[in-house]
Amino acid sequence: MKKWIESLPFLGAILLSVINVDLVVVPLVLRPMDLSFWAIFWIAMPIANLEIIGWFYFWKWFAWSWLPKTEPIKETIELTKNIIGLLREYGLFGTIVYKVRQTFKWAVNPEHKASFKKWGHVWMLFLGSEPFFSGGRLLGVISCGATRWKVGLVSLCVGNTLHVYLSIKSWDLIFYLWREYGGLILVFIVVIILFWIVLNLCKKYKKTGGEI
Repeated sequence: MKKWIESLPFLGAILLSVINVDLVVVPLVLRPMDLSFWAIFWIAMPIANLEIIGWFYFWKWFAWSWLPKTEPIKETIELTKNIIGLLREYGLFGTIVYKVRQTFKWAVNPEHKASFKKWGHVWMLFLGSEPFFSGGRLLGVISCGATRWKVGLVSLCVGNTLHVYLSIKSWDLIFYLWREYGGLILVFIVVIILFWIVLNLCKKYKKTGGEI
């Protein structure tokens, strides 16, 4: 029972991943309902900001409650090691713990904390609004969670509101291009795949001296 209760935050993290606004809610739930742009925006925007708040509390719990209880990953692991090597040696879970631990080390460094105070809100505003799917927001919310900086969520959520606007516009463009040029896009993808296969076969042919 105790282990099940301790795993609840991880189940919550899975739920937050499932209701991802960029990759799930907007393209798979709201867009098929044929709602207007502003209807989608006013539904997606609060969900996206609640998602950020949920991730903040998950990473705060992960950094300050769960992670200190785990067995420390060996400090002798070289940062330059290939991720596949880490997976082979320590497994998926160990690799995740190691990588996250390194992230938190950076975030709680006193020098970096000072930079957070100076540039924090501008940085969070940028991370929240950057146009790439979820990448900046994830970094922002981990940084806020690792430093217990709740006020930073305000700037992150303001930027996230702009991000939702850009995300919906991006999906509108993607759906438009697919509707108008779907056939050409498929042909282009097939050509690229075939070109990649032929290129690799040629490389293998040269390496093996004519034997594939």
